[in-house]
Amino acid sequence: MKHFLMILALNLGLVVVAQTAEERATAQTDKMKTSLNLSAEQYTKVYEINVGIIRKNDDTKNSTYSDEVKKEIHRSNEQARRAMLKDVLTAAQYEKLAKEGKKAVKKKRKAKKE
Repeated sequence: MKHFLMILALNLGLVVVAQTAEERATAQTDKMKTSLNLSAEQYTKVYEINVGIIRKNDDTKNSTYSDEVKKEIHRSNEQARRAMLKDVLTAAQYEKLAKEGKKAVKKKRKAKKE
């Protein structure tokens, strides 16, 4: 039974990795739609931003750059994403997104320590 669960977990993990950039952008944008109450127009713009950044990050992951350079490129892409989102979201939506992002970072750091 343990082996079955482990194989199932590995297969589920592979499914997540095998998702396309569009599928991941849709999932990310859907979460944002729910948490930020995006309008239809905002949803379309946010999706385009998300899919563009995800594609750029995928290209970087598949490159021959060093891990340090890849991290720096991803940081730069995230900064660009935030700047683009700031132009699409209202001030209140952007503030809420920033707060949620800070909580996620804290949670990730806490999980790493444990």
